[in-house]
Amino acid sequence: MKMKRMAVAIGLAAAMTLGAATVFAWGPGIGRGFGPWHGVAPVAPALTAEQAAMVEKIRSERYAEVSKTRSEIYAKRLELQALFREPVLDQAKIASKQREITALQAKNQEQALAARTAFAEVLTPEQRAQLPAYGPGFGGGRGRGMGFGNRW
Repeated sequence: MKMKRMAVAIGLAAAMTLGAATVFAWGPGIGRGFGPWHGVAPVAPALTAEQAAMVEKIRSERYAEVSKTRSEIYAKRLELQALFREPVLDQAKIASKQREITALQAKNQEQALAARTAFAEVLTPEQRAQLPAYGPGFGGGRGRGMGFGNRW
């Protein structure tokens, strides 16, 4: 009986150790690839306090722009879906609504480019030269996160 209890205790200890090792293997933080900064690099080399304030301003402005444009795109997509549910499809209205959605998506990409450019202008030439060490271009990067990936 004692041997059976000891075997169960050793088994539980081994399972707990394996579980703890798995948890600690991921490391601290909220996961790899997090940092959806909507077109602005998530980190930059040694920013001064003034540069950090300017980058935060760019980020917050970009977030406000993205939120507004996304809401508009969402509303237009709902309208497009409603057009497809009509008893008689109007090809001209559907095509027009799709063009509106495409125009909003293009606007979003232009805003992202403007934010990237503004961010790059905040940095010194030396800091810009260091950016490739922080990952592939600007943006949220690869991996998990808020679902933005490299598109923003």
